Amino acid sequence: MMILGWLRLALVAMVVLTVVYVLIGIYWRSLQREALEKRWAHDAMQGDRDAWIEAGMKAYEGGLKKRLLWLIYILPMIGFSLIFFYVNWD
Repeated sequence: MMILGWLRLALVAMVVLTVVYVLIGIYWRSLQREALEKRWAHDAMQGDRDAWIEAGMKAYEGGLKKRLLWLIYILPMIGFSLIFFYVNWD
């Protein structure tokens, strides 16, 4: 029965972490888009602004910052697992 409590806690934690992941992802994307828009205006570039910004966003999607966002899942789950095994170690 104790395992069911831990599994329920893990499920709730995954739901909360998913919400946090989505919200931070949206926030970081908006910051990146805003930085690209400011750079376009500051450098007084010529050409298609929307295409340039979309190319910058595509580069962001493959970047390190986007991959580091997965740590939102990884670090708490590692901590959860360590606590789970420490508490239940006989």
